[in-house]
Formats: sequence, structure tokens, C-alpha cells
Amino acid sequence: MIRIYKHLTEPASLATHQSYNGEDIVRQLRADQHGKCYLCERFTVTDFQVEHHKSQAKHTDLTYCWNNLFLSCSYCNGKKSDSFDNMVNPPENNIEENIEQRLDFNNSKAVFKYVGEEAINEEYKETISFLNRVFNGTNKLRTVREQQFYNYVLRGINSFQKLVVDWLLAPTKELDDAIRQSLGIDKELLGFKYWIIKSNGQLLKAFGENIKWNKQ
Repeated sequence: MIRIYKHLTEPASLATHQSYNGEDIVRQLRADQHGKCYLCERFTVTDFQVEHHKSQAKHTDLTYCWNNLFLSCSYCNGKKSDSFDNMVNPPENNIEENIEQRLDFNNSKAVFKYVGEEAINEEYKETISFLNRVFNGTNKLRTVREQQFYNYVLRGINSFQKLVVDWLLAPTKELDDAIRQSLGIDKELLGFKYWIIKSNGQLLKAFGENIKWNKQ
């Protein structure tokens, strides 16, 4: 999960208060988020929904608020429902800097840890709780769907890690270009990739300029 860019001009159809998922809204969200779910950072093709960051059930006044609408996959939207209304605001927070995001390969789980400069607040606590639910499931044993989700994430990060290790062992222009391309704002799982780059001084020196997405 990373900071999200939000287009300042809201889509025209929102002014009618008849629909929050009109075509112009969907198009703008897909452009702003590069077709990715704002929560898990996976690509959405047809499996997407317009999600209310603060739920309709508890915040009816924000149903047609542009700043409350994001593109989400159905998996994350189902996990979130109306149970996580106080997570950090994605366009206003450098989430990837304040939440360490890693995969614990030995224990087959994702690890999320607050590392912000200020004391952790309830918004970050709730965000970490939600991310744990998305990436690690809700019980000790993942459901088939949850395991398929984790396997997808694992393949993506394993592929990136291989590029990084190969580059560290024998840097080439081809590997350099491949890593930079994998760190593009239009690529998946950037929160995890951010911490892989940041954890190694050599990587940070070479690719630090490529992990500054959506900063203001």
C-alpha cells in the first residue's frame, strides 16, 4: 500500500448525486491509480469496484464525495466492508514510508510494522490491522481464496527479489533497466518493493530515485 495520487477535478457525473460509479468516475480512478487496487496494489482488469474509503453505511454524507472514492479489487473491498472506516487517507500520507511492508518467507506471511517518526495513531493501527487481514487472512489457516492471493503476491515479490539479487551479484544494464521498470508507478506491489530497495545501501543508492512515487 502506497500513497495514492488523486486528480483534483472531480468527474462531472458526481455532481448529479445519482451514481458514484459512473463511467467518467471509473475512467479517472483507473487513470489515477494506474489500474491498480489502492489497497493491495494488484492490477484490476474487470475485477474492480468503486470503493468508499469511509463506508456508505456509516458515512452517507460522503457517498458522492470524490475524495472518498477509490478503485478497489473485490477481494479487498470484501475484506474491508464497513469495518475499517478510520484507515489513513491514501492521498495525504506517505504510507510506504510509515509502514514497513515485507514478506516473511519462512513463515509464509506478510509483516507490517509502523516506523513513522511520530507516535502511531489509531489510523495507522487500523491500516495495519486491515493489511494483515488482506495478506494473511482472518484465521490461522488461510481459505483457498486467501492462499491464492498470497501465492500471487509471493510470485511477484520473488520475481523482483531475483532481479535484485542478480544485480547485486553482477550488475548489468539489462538488470538495471529491469529493476527500474519494475519500480514504475504503474507496477504492482510497490510498498513491498520499496522496503526491499530501502533495506540495502547499495540498492538505495542506485534506485532511490525510483521509489519516490506520488510524493508532494
